[in-house]
Amino acid sequence: MIRHPPGYEPERRYVCDVVFREFLGIDYFASIEDRSDVEITLSGDSSRARIVLADTLFQTPEDTWLTAASLPLLPLPMLALATTSIDAVTVTDSLPVIYGSPFPDGSFLCEREGEIALGLDLLGSAFFMLSRYEELATEVRDEHDRFPARASLAQAEGFLDRPIVNEYLEILWWALSRLWPMLPRARRDFRLRLSHDVDFPLFRIGREEAVRLALREIRREHAPWVATRRLLGSIGLRLPAPDRDLYNTFAFIMDADERAGTRSVFNFITAHTSGPIDGSYSIDDPWIRGLMRSLHERGHEIGLHPSYQTFRDGEQTLRELDALRRACAEENVDQPSFGGRQHYLRWENPITWQNWEDAGLAYDSSLSFADRAGFRCGVCFEYPVFNLRTRRSLKLRERPLVAMDASLLEYEQLSHERAADRLLELKRRCRLFGGEFTLLWHNDRLLSRSAKRAYELTLSR
Repeated sequence: MIRHPPGYEPERRYVCDVVFREFLGIDYFASIEDRSDVEITLSGDSSRARIVLADTLFQTPEDTWLTAASLPLLPLPMLALATTSIDAVTVTDSLPVIYGSPFPDGSFLCEREGEIALGLDLLGSAFFMLSRYEELATEVRDEHDRFPARASLAQAEGFLDRPIVNEYLEILWWALSRLWPMLPRARRDFRLRLSHDVDFPLFRIGREEAVRLALREIRREHAPWVATRRLLGSIGLRLPAPDRDLYNTFAFIMDADERAGTRSVFNFITAHTSGPIDGSYSIDDPWIRGLMRSLHERGHEIGLHPSYQTFRDGEQTLRELDALRRACAEENVDQPSFGGRQHYLRWENPITWQNWEDAGLAYDSSLSFADRAGFRCGVCFEYPVFNLRTRRSLKLRERPLVAMDASLLEYEQLSHERAADRLLELKRRCRLFGGEFTLLWHNDRLLSRSAKRAYELTLSR
C-alpha cells in the first residue's frame, strides 16, 4: 500500500509501476492523502510497520516543472551507508542523493521499532533518471544536437559509471525485507546484450578519411597491415570481393558472440536522409540481403538503425521501419518484433521515444552518451518509458546502452587494452545487480588484432 501526496499522479503512477511491478515484481495499490511524504505499508499487516520516503521532486511547483529551477542543487548530499544500518548492494559505501530531505541531524535514515524513514526521495530520483528529466530542463547540446555527458548531473557529480537507480532499488528492498522478511522479489539474472550498428558493412570511404584512420591504426593500434589495406583501398587498389573485404568482420562477430553464449542484434540503415553520413549501402543490395539471411539463419536479430535526420521525424522513422520489414519479409527473415538504435545516438526527449512508439517498434537502445560510456538512465535494467510532454506511459521499452566502442576509443582516446578494462568494470557493475550489460561495437572497428582481442576479452570474462 502506497500513500502519497496529491499532484503529479501520472508521473507517480509510472515510477511506482516501474519500481515495484517491473523491477521488484511486487504488486501495489496507491492512494492520495493530504501528507508531505510517501508511506509504504503491507496490506493485512497487523503490526502497522511502515516505510516513509521523502517526497521532493513531485513537490515542484507546476510553473517550474521541467525547468532548470527544478533541477537538484549541487553539490549533491551523500548518504554514507557505512554509518547506517543499511545492508544493501551498492557500488560504494557513499551514495549521492539526487532528491531528498535530510533529517534535523543531517542523516538520511531514521529507524525505530516498526518504522524505517528515509530522507531519500527514492521514487522522485528514480523518475528523474528513467524519464531523462534533465534533458528537457537543460538546453546544452553538442555539434550533432545531442545532450552530452558533460551537461549531465551524473557526470558533474561523478556517478555516471554506476547504475544509481539500481542502488536506490537495493536500499528500498533492504527496507522492505527488513520489515516484511517473507515478501517475495522477482529474480533477475545477469545478461549480456550485444549489438552492432551496420554503418559501413564494406570498405567504401573517401581518401581523406582513409588517411586519418590509417594514421590512427599505426599510432594507436600498431596495425600497419590494416592501415596499408585501408590506404590501398582508398585509391582503388586491392578492393577484394565482399567476402574478403576489410570491414566484413561479421563472421568473426557471430563466432565470438556465440562462444559467449549469446546472440547479437545487427541494426541496419534503410534510408539516407543526410548523404554519406548515413552509411554506404542500400538495404536492397544483394550482398546486404545475403548478410541479413546469414545473420538470421544463425539465430541473430535484425534491427533498425534510423538515419541521421529521423530523431525528430516520426513519419520518416516509420518509412525506414517499413523498408526493413519489407526486406526481411522478402528474405524470409521472420521476427515477431523489431527494435534498434538511432544513428549517431541522436535522441531528443520525448520526441524520439514517441516516434518509435507510433511506428510500432518494440524497444530502443540509444541511451548512452556518445562522449562517455556509462549509465545515462542510471539503470542496467530494460524498462518501459514515459513521455514527459504528454504525461503518458508508453509501451516502448528502453534497453539502456551502457557502452559504445567509439565513446571509449574516439571520445575518451583509450587504447584497446584500457577500453577493455573499462568495459569489464562496467560489466561487473551490471552483474552485481543481476542487470544487463548492453554493448555496441561496430563491425568496422574490429579490424586489428588488438581490437578483436579487446572485444573477445570483454565477452569472455
